[in-house]
Amino acid sequence: MATFYKISTLVLLIFSFSFEVSAQGKIKFEKTAHVFGDIKEEAGPAEIEFKFKNEGREPLKLTSVRASCGCTTPEWSQEEIAPGAEGNVTASYNPKNRPGQFNKSITVKTNGDPEVVVLRISGNVIPRPKGVQDYYPMEIGNLRFKTTHVFFGDVMHNGTDTASTLVYNQGDTPVKLNLEASRLPSHITMTADNDVVNPKDTVRLSFTFDAVKKSDWGYNFDYFKFITDDTDTPEKRLNISATIKENFGEISADISRPKVKFNKLSHDFGKVSQKDKVSTSFTITNEGDAPLLIRKTKASCGCTATKPNKTQLAPGESTTIDVTFNTGSYKGKQKKSLTVIVNDPARPMTTLWIESDVQVATTDNSNGGEE
Repeated sequence: MATFYKISTLVLLIFSFSFEVSAQGKIKFEKTAHVFGDIKEEAGPAEIEFKFKNEGREPLKLTSVRASCGCTTPEWSQEEIAPGAEGNVTASYNPKNRPGQFNKSITVKTNGDPEVVVLRISGNVIPRPKGVQDYYPMEIGNLRFKTTHVFFGDVMHNGTDTASTLVYNQGDTPVKLNLEASRLPSHITMTADNDVVNPKDTVRLSFTFDAVKKSDWGYNFDYFKFITDDTDTPEKRLNISATIKENFGEISADISRPKVKFNKLSHDFGKVSQKDKVSTSFTITNEGDAPLLIRKTKASCGCTATKPNKTQLAPGESTTIDVTFNTGSYKGKQKKSLTVIVNDPARPMTTLWIESDVQVATTDNSNGGEE
């Protein structure tokens, strides 16, 4: 009798659970995956509608619909779906700048059964044909440029280097280039294949960077106004940069050379207040057997560094660089750099760091005494 009672109780529990489950909303999709096949990048977003039906006994609600990436935008039925009624989830895939195959998911959460359904879309994006905007992405007026930032890379301190860019005329009338009126820095020269850019045609601008004339070290940035008779923006800004490095050439193993050594590569001021100034010093020592020349010290924004007390160190000699950080209106963790360039062929450039945690001053509005 006891066994019968236990079995009866178990049957009732199973029946009760089954009734509760069947009383829920129940989502049933017509399909949970879609293959777009080949789609053209220039055709714009591709869409697919996933239809579903509530096969449960209670209203069904989609509580969340999330795509696996920003390239897929879902939309869905926001209202409750009555038993027997239908709803949908629409997935839109944007192929712009995404050539090649894709496989994305959309996670659907419900208040019914099942609680989570994963939909999938896949396909292959055929790249759009490249055009003028791809080859000459920088636009200023009627002219488009391959680049408006001519980067030379590394230039030896006793030499020159060349670089170039292409100019394309997207307008309907010729544009004359006035190279003589374009005032470049003295260490940079510019030439052009032609002084006129005809409509739908190109001209190459060539540049020469003379590091001897520049007489500097490390990263250098310049810009100038490129003068034209373009009816739209006749003056066009072009940027030029290079990193000037010492030309050590081939160094024999038996030749004496300097060797730079720093007492530390970073300093942490810890917690500091706004509108405060904190300072530290870095010690530089020449551990080599030839004179060490400190070519240049350059601080990043937010800190100032004095010039070393000496810029030429004999073997075994040391000097210091004092660094001051003005916290100003900075807040939170800060990290600033100081670049030191020397004539050590093994370590010509070193970056030193200062760190701090700038605390925002709090205003006490309480009255601690009589006014």
